Amino acid sequence: MRKIWTVAWLHLKEHFKSPGALVLMFILPGLFSWIFGGIAVESEQNKPIVDVVMNEEGLGAEMFNLLKKNEHYQWNKVTLKQAKENVEKQDTVAAIVFPADLQGRITNKQPLFDVILRSRTEDYLALAPHLQGTANIISRSYQTVEELDSNAVSDVLEAVVMSKGVKVEKQTIQKEDNNLVEVDLMFVGFAIMFMMFGISGAASTILDERIGGTWSRLMITPAKKFQIGLGYLLAYFLMGWIQFAVLMAAMNIMFDSKWGNLTYMIPFASLVILCVVGFGLMIAGIVKTKQQAGAIGAVLVVSTCMLGGVYWSIELVPEFMQKISLAVPQSWAMSGFKEIISGSLHTSTLIKDTLALLGFTAGFFLIAIRGITYE
Repeated sequence: MRKIWTVAWLHLKEHFKSPGALVLMFILPGLFSWIFGGIAVESEQNKPIVDVVMNEEGLGAEMFNLLKKNEHYQWNKVTLKQAKENVEKQDTVAAIVFPADLQGRITNKQPLFDVILRSRTEDYLALAPHLQGTANIISRSYQTVEELDSNAVSDVLEAVVMSKGVKVEKQTIQKEDNNLVEVDLMFVGFAIMFMMFGISGAASTILDERIGGTWSRLMITPAKKFQIGLGYLLAYFLMGWIQFAVLMAAMNIMFDSKWGNLTYMIPFASLVILCVVGFGLMIAGIVKTKQQAGAIGAVLVVSTCMLGGVYWSIELVPEFMQKISLAVPQSWAMSGFKEIISGSLHTSTLIKDTLALLGFTAGFFLIAIRGITYE
């Protein structure tokens, strides 16, 4: 075991002497995470603004409170003139104007809200279903109680506003807030991508060492071939864990990120790192020069990360792309990390992700063993 540790330590020490390796392993992933993480956190804090033009008389207050039940937007009461100016300047998603004759609108089956809009942005497209749903609630409430008591409409709407909706006694699908989970998964995605770049680059140094005679000198040492191989494997594995741990700790300090139950996180992350090591060794085994390794590795890393949901959530792509993503290990890694970080911890999903990663890891190492020689 001492010989294995000696080989691993020498390789680690040599690798970390390179400024380029330090930049690729720590500075770039930290910088990307800080920039994009800051943007994501900022977007969570600054809610899109929606202006509301209303009369305080009648049902205006109840209608405004119904709209405010959607907490993803900031709802501001403004005058009609100010609303038009804000929309023109694009300071607001849209302006919602309450009608003066609500009963007439309902009777004639006309839209209950007038919307002042400059363009159909993503924020407005997300807002539109809420506006339609609120209008339906108001219309049905009015039609239901108007014949009995006109004053009862206000009471019904007030009761709807005060309703807490469905009370979830035990949430087992996802414990953490979905938006926070997506931000944390973005950090993990950057860690995986740069880990693949870093370890692939480190593994490709095997080619230079073989040409430069380093391996030949290792062969005449008391260490056996399998001990040398395990030493290299241990070195790359430790590189991956050092990079992953440093980045996760930094994101926790900067953004208070949560990584779920460490009892699950540490073994699963170790498997992902081992899979990445296998990927790097596979690249080193199928190419002839370090330059080829860099070029092919870059293409494979970027393309598989795109397919595997590292840059964006896999649920956002078409269904056929989701099926194709099953052919790359990143999709299984991101799925498992999502289960752990969100706190869902569905056993069947974690087992499936783990088995898939084990299969990819075994395949990578098999190709690497066949491709890398000691001569």
